[in-house]
Amino acid sequence: LYGRGYSDRPRTRQDAQFFHRQLRELLDHVGVGDDITLIGYSMGGAIATSFAAEHPGRIQQLVLLAPAGMRVPAGRMINIIRSSPLLGDWLMHAVYPRQFRKGVEAERDLPSSVPDIGKLQTAELDSRGFIRSVLSSLRGILAADQREAHTRIAQQGLPVLAVWGRDDDVIPLSCVGTLAEWNRSAVQEVIPGAGHGLPYTHTNEVLRILRSELIALAGR
Repeated sequence: LYGRGYSDRPRTRQDAQFFHRQLRELLDHVGVGDDITLIGYSMGGAIATSFAAEHPGRIQQLVLLAPAGMRVPAGRMINIIRSSPLLGDWLMHAVYPRQFRKGVEAERDLPSSVPDIGKLQTAELDSRGFIRSVLSSLRGILAADQREAHTRIAQQGLPVLAVWGRDDDVIPLSCVGTLAEWNRSAVQEVIPGAGHGLPYTHTNEVLRILRSELIALAGR
């Protein structure tokens, strides 16, 4: 993801087409064609959903881990940040670091398959362009729910597996019902005790679900 980790930090709108282009270029670069199992986590879930809806012929099955884009109401602060270019920019830089650290701290005592994951996450705040990139995503790929994309995926008959954390306070458990409303064919699993960091706090449980469900999905 541009703006995160060691990637470049371009000053551009990180909307769906931005990520579609990035993913197409990556697939072309590594020589991957069709019949792809596409897995997306959190915002990556929104990206994967959007890409799958636009490129159904390339995707064999779609896996979503606590995906964004699920009609989760935004608070007043987020709405101001999204809609007010100047005030929103200032609020993002003033408020987001504290909220980000709070979210990392909430998972401090959970086991993790990634050593020092909390330190790695909070270190992002010291990288110039990180907050700007998150803001661009909030105003882009994360600005609206993905009802239309999920409905198209259901109509196309693309197999979907969604995995949720029961204690996730970012993408709440109510989203299970939302996805069922949008795509009745989606297979859904809930991991007890898992929060939003389920890929690294409950890695074995996620892998167990993938092993058991992906074969079944591919056979549909």
